[in-house]
Amino acid sequence: MIQKSLLFILASGIAFAACSQKTSSSEETQTPVSHVSTADFEKSLASTPKRIILDVRTPEEFAQNHLEGAINMNVNADDFYQQISRLDTAQPVFVYCLAGSRSARAADILAEKGFPAIYDMLGGMSRWSAENRAVVSPEGEAQKGMSKASFESMLQAGDSLVLVDVYAKWCAPCKKIMAYLPDLEKEYNGKLKVVKVNYDDNPKLIRELGLDNVPFLLVYRNKQQVWKHSGFAEKAAVLAALKSL
Repeated sequence: MIQKSLLFILASGIAFAACSQKTSSSEETQTPVSHVSTADFEKSLASTPKRIILDVRTPEEFAQNHLEGAINMNVNADDFYQQISRLDTAQPVFVYCLAGSRSARAADILAEKGFPAIYDMLGGMSRWSAENRAVVSPEGEAQKGMSKASFESMLQAGDSLVLVDVYAKWCAPCKKIMAYLPDLEKEYNGKLKVVKVNYDDNPKLIRELGLDNVPFLLVYRNKQQVWKHSGFAEKAAVLAALKSL
């Protein structure tokens, strides 16, 4: 009886090991993702005639500007998995978003589908546009949004500091920053002016300011920039920065 039990345990162990080996092998066949710079992304695009260029931003962002030949599938849409299932898995995929976080997530999902190669653009369209690389955009896009002169007129605030909040409606960290901005104004009791700039609505201004991400916070005194921060910042961190100026 003991001998039969030992044989059963041994057989179970072998079966478990075989199953584990199969899972590991499956994971090894998943397509690796290449996270590449805008320059390498552009170079690889030029040398790969048959490929899929996938823009995973919202349709509104895609309409403003996108890469030539790109198709739009919003990674945050409920049917994103169904949409990408229609893609030809025999072709490499070049994926991008605005700043890189959404495309990185989409690339991981695409990697499960077995594409021969996946290229994820670091920095996204923000960096691509800031580097003056070619985009497809509606006629008259260059005139869209706030002018640099209008922006600079908003920086007039006497002796007060001006905090510029560059945000996007779809950006979750931007919403968190917006929630505490009224508290900052109250704490500074008229000595802090908050200006909000919509990233998507002001493409020309964004390029002129040299910004490539959201959220982005800028602080000015007498129209001179004295502080800037890229990405999310806690209220306490912004307060500390303001008090040091």
